[in-house]
Amino acid sequence: MYFCTLNYTLGTMEKNKRNSDTYRTLLDKARRYCALAEQCEDAVRQKLVTWGATPAESNDIVDTLYSENYLDDVRYARAYCESKILHQHWGRQKVLYQLRLKHLPRAAVEAGMAVVIDDDYLSVLSELAEKKLSELHRSVDDNTTLRQKLTAFLLSRGFLIGEINQITTNILQQ
Repeated sequence: MYFCTLNYTLGTMEKNKRNSDTYRTLLDKARRYCALAEQCEDAVRQKLVTWGATPAESNDIVDTLYSENYLDDVRYARAYCESKILHQHWGRQKVLYQLRLKHLPRAAVEAGMAVVIDDDYLSVLSELAEKKLSELHRSVDDNTTLRQKLTAFLLSRGFLIGEINQITTNILQQ
């Protein structure tokens, strides 16, 4: 009997907490934050901490955002991959590394990486390599040094060595 009363009291406290002004304010701020741009759970939790939410409030708010479809891991991963690869010209390795830092589920990361078509990806790599090559031609005359600098640059952008070699060979032969 005591357990039932305690359980009822905790349930009532939980409802009161969800109806509090601070909770509703935090939830509204989180909804607006997620509506502006795709967000991942980690980013929302960090924002909630800066806004002064308790861990329990953060958990409830994140659960609510998932249930209301403000948060979606697959949708976020797809938007992130498309943005970073096609618009900011990052390689797959760099994007994959950044997605792992955001603690997204593996299935969401794989779905995100599948968004970018190989032809588009290689055209981004080729365009980036040609642009960098034109910049390097002004300062480097030696083909070997040119290839090394271009390869180092593309590796730093997150492209794989096999992809880089394929593109640089084609570009340098022209």
